Amino acid sequence: MFSLPFKKNKDIYAVYEEKRFLIGDEEAFFGRLRRALPNCYIFPKIDLAAVLSPGSSDPKIRQAELEQLEGKKVDYGIFDASLGLLCVIELCIKDADGRYASNKKLFETAGIKTIRWDKDTLPTFEQILRTLAPFSTIASPKPDVAASTIMRTQFEENKHMDTVQAIYNSHPTPSNIEALSILEIEKLTPEKHLKKAFPHVWERICLFCNEPQHLKRYLNSLSLQDRGVERVGFPREVLREIAAIQAENERYIQRAVPRTTWHDSFINR
Repeated sequence: MFSLPFKKNKDIYAVYEEKRFLIGDEEAFFGRLRRALPNCYIFPKIDLAAVLSPGSSDPKIRQAELEQLEGKKVDYGIFDASLGLLCVIELCIKDADGRYASNKKLFETAGIKTIRWDKDTLPTFEQILRTLAPFSTIASPKPDVAASTIMRTQFEENKHMDTVQAIYNSHPTPSNIEALSILEIEKLTPEKHLKKAFPHVWERICLFCNEPQHLKRYLNSLSLQDRGVERVGFPREVLREIAAIQAENERYIQRAVPRTTWHDSFINR
C-alpha cells in the first residue's frame, strides 16, 4: 500500500506562547548563584560548542571532535567582567547504574574547572558560597545589568519581601559603580554575630551588597519602627557589625562618580 505524500498547508499561521526560560528549582538555584557571585556574569544552558573548540589540527579528527559536541549543553557558565570563563557548573542525575553522566572530561582537556552537583539535592546558598568563594572577590562587571535579575529571583524565593520590594522599586536600575563583595563583608564581621543570630538579615545584606544605595537603604530600615509592632532590637555585638558594614558601604557611596561618555566641559550645557 502506497502512502500519499504529506502536503504542508502554507496558509496555516503558527501561534506560540511565551515559555519561562528557568522554572521552579532552576530559577531558585540561579538566584542563589547570583547572590553568591554578584560580580560575575552567569549564563545558563550554554552549548558546549560555544565554549569548547576542537584542538586537533587534523581535519578528520577536528570534525569528529565537533560532532562530539553537537547537541550537548552545560547547565551554567560563570564568567568574569571581560567574559573570561571561570568555571562551568553541571547539575547531574544518576543513570540506571547509579553513575552521573558528565562532560567533565571534555572540559578537563581544555583546562576548564568543572563543578558538579546532584540535581535532586541542589546546594544551599551557604554551600554554593563556600565552593565558589574565590570568585566573589573579582571585579564587578560594568554595567552589571544582571543585578536586577537576582533581586527579582530573590523575591520569589523569600516569603517576606516587603522591605526588599520597596528598596528595589525605588532604584530598579543598577548604579554601575563599585561595591562591596560578600567576602569583604565576611572580613568586616569576623566573629559572625550577625550571620549566626540573624541569618535572614545576613542574606539580605548579601543580596544588596553589590548596590551601595540599596544596601544603605536596607541597613537604615533595620532601625525603623515601621511594622506596627515594636522591634526588640539587636544585641550590641550585632550592632557593631552592622555599623562596620554601614561605614564601609558609605565609602563606596561617597567615591561613586556618575559615568558619562561626554567630556566634563559639555555637562549641563
